[in-house]
Amino acid sequence: TEGGSGPAQRWALKSNGCEFQAHRGSISRLSWAHPEFGQLLVTCGSSDHSATIWEERETTAQPAAFDQSDNNNLSNNNMSANMSNDKANTMRWVAKAQLTDARKAVTCAEFAPRHLGLRIATGSADGFVRIYEAIDVMNLNHWPMNTSIEVESSSNTSESTTHTQHGHSSSSLQKHTDLSSVLSSSQSLGVTALSWCNSRFEPATLVVGGHSGNVTVYRYSESSRAWSVSVKLPRHRSATLDVSWAPNVGRSFHLLASCGKDGRLTVHKLKRGNGNGNGNGKTPQRTLALESSNDLDTDGFRVWRVEWNITGTVLASSGDGGKVQLWKSDFCDRWKCVSDVQGDFSHLNQAREQ
Repeated sequence: TEGGSGPAQRWALKSNGCEFQAHRGSISRLSWAHPEFGQLLVTCGSSDHSATIWEERETTAQPAAFDQSDNNNLSNNNMSANMSNDKANTMRWVAKAQLTDARKAVTCAEFAPRHLGLRIATGSADGFVRIYEAIDVMNLNHWPMNTSIEVESSSNTSESTTHTQHGHSSSSLQKHTDLSSVLSSSQSLGVTALSWCNSRFEPATLVVGGHSGNVTVYRYSESSRAWSVSVKLPRHRSATLDVSWAPNVGRSFHLLASCGKDGRLTVHKLKRGNGNGNGNGKTPQRTLALESSNDLDTDGFRVWRVEWNITGTVLASSGDGGKVQLWKSDFCDRWKCVSDVQGDFSHLNQAREQ
């Protein structure tokens, strides 16, 4: 779980869970890696301008200590936690690496799909998306940055520039920051959200949202070895709060969802096609094009988070009003709310009265 207090909490079936201090300030986002790579977690903090990669380890029942062989920059923090089971073994989370290239708050982070390898994309308030890769999955202490994409400059323009580092192309992106404090600030907040396309039949692709309201799809080209803009989606009138790329289970099109501070929740439909080739005789790379964008009726409530189910057929949204809504489309591509869950705030009201 993520929250504004700093500690990260992890819950497991038939256990009491565990809690550990992940960052000095609030945690803006976290993401799990595919189980093939083990129990890996990445968290990003809004105050220490970094993203931290954690690994769960099982040891004998002893007081937990920080692994001194890991990143030396983490030695001053309380970065391990214990969780005891019935066999008196201890599960602890160890900080393996700290990604500190961002010049401002890291607002979002997400592991790449399994078929792309062990990669992490991070977005920060300085307007960049940075992609890191563990070259050796057995050495989780080493995460070189191979790409950086500048999505929004300090002047809040929507143009992107490409850089090259260590023989790799780079592009910079922007993403989601601390919701309560940072979004209310008037400064440039860069990247506010990002999401990977998990289709195995597409090249590495990301959708990125920015504080200026832009929602842009970026794609990696093997021929040019660079990231570039693939599709510019209809922008929000104010900051983009979240984006989510729907899992593709055989559809001939892609679905993406975005929500913004302007109160709009939008589902975008992208159609797939073949390019015109690159002139070198190779098979032309698939292209994406916007087919439609549908705004969903949220009854005037602002949506802060969106997420798809595992088949990409149901969209869940949460936001103001303490309500989680589930959306589904009919055969005419009309999206309707099929269910909603209202939170119980009675205990909060009682606390205020006291």
